[in-house]
Amino acid sequence: MKKKFTWKLYHKIFLGLFLGIGVGVVLSSMGGPDNPTIAKMMEFFVFLGNLFIRLIRMVIVPLVFFSITSGVINLGDIKRLRNIGVRTIGLFLLTSAFSVSIGLLIANIIKPGAGIDLGSVSAAAVEIKELPGFYDVILDFFPQNPIASMANGTMLHIISFAIFTGIALVMLGERAKPVTELVNILSETMFKIIDIVVRFTPYGVFGLMANATAQFGVEIFGPIAKFIFADYLSAITHTILVLMLILLAGVVKVSPIRFFRKAFEPWLVAFSTCTSSAALPLSMKAAKKIGVPDENASFVLPLGATMNMNGTCIYFGLIVVFASQLYGMDLSIGMQAMLVLQATLLAVGAAAVPQIGLVISITLLESMGLPLEAIALVAGIYRIVDQIHTATNSFGDLVVSAVVSKLEGTFDYETFNADNFEKTRPISEQI
Repeated sequence: MKKKFTWKLYHKIFLGLFLGIGVGVVLSSMGGPDNPTIAKMMEFFVFLGNLFIRLIRMVIVPLVFFSITSGVINLGDIKRLRNIGVRTIGLFLLTSAFSVSIGLLIANIIKPGAGIDLGSVSAAAVEIKELPGFYDVILDFFPQNPIASMANGTMLHIISFAIFTGIALVMLGERAKPVTELVNILSETMFKIIDIVVRFTPYGVFGLMANATAQFGVEIFGPIAKFIFADYLSAITHTILVLMLILLAGVVKVSPIRFFRKAFEPWLVAFSTCTSSAALPLSMKAAKKIGVPDENASFVLPLGATMNMNGTCIYFGLIVVFASQLYGMDLSIGMQAMLVLQATLLAVGAAAVPQIGLVISITLLESMGLPLEAIALVAGIYRIVDQIHTATNSFGDLVVSAVVSKLEGTFDYETFNADNFEKTRPISEQI
């Protein structure tokens, strides 16, 4: 008997994605935002997208705080927490350094900035910020007022405070049992809220894509098609040669194709929304299907949503070489090596929000004495390239969580190899 087809979440997201692009292309050809009627329609699309992002943001702060605190509590051992923390941050830095290097290499081969006429382009009016020093980056990990940080959604501060809270509860032992049980219940509650919110994902994706395509149209791909191509090629190269190779031949030794299938829903949400925060709840669901235990996923993935910016690091390498090529300036090997270090440290402190890479790239260009005209060119198409950045970031988080679990001896190969495992049923089958 033929199995009845059921719509899973990623089917619906794909439908929303391509319908949004199709509707946007049609509306763009009819005048886009210059047409008053279409402008009104675009307002509705913006509403759909903003509503989806608002619903995700509603739960992301308590989700991150309670899930990390719960993860630390369930690890139950300060020594084990230290080992996981060192391994996680070390892997984040290593994969980020690889991604910057790949972006630099491909930019030097493809030369996306060569042959572009800047005659009609003016430098973007931006506020230049000084490159933060090493000590400033470290200090920025810790909040002065954790309540204010929660209100502002400053993820690094929330993460560090959650870790300290979890450690304190572990040290209190039995006396803290009522609080630890409450934290675990609240963590589960956040996931139930996510189960409700995630049903709106296809509509939010449709609104975001329809508005972006209607506003910019297909013409935007023309002048800097080489930059877009180089960006996507770099992200795909990093995913295959670094992340998937880690899975296949590295510590974990699992099928990268099967891994990607299980990680596809958060990858697609990250690609559609350009925010790791939106993909985080689905990443934590996917981690269960992959075989990463809850206590590891609850610690590594929220940390990765802020600190692990593989795709964004690729863009940092590309934009610096792109800017230098616009004016025929050569970057020495030493300058490019320094860029790897700068970009990796900056990515660690970057917020998991759309457009953050564009803002930080201004700092990088200024610190290296490069003109800012490149930003004026890239700003218009940044959302297009930021989609692959964010998707790469999200996939990298799950790879690191799997590697850390394997190093800890807790990776579940039986769950990873299972196609129908009831307790790890994907959220798309629960809806």
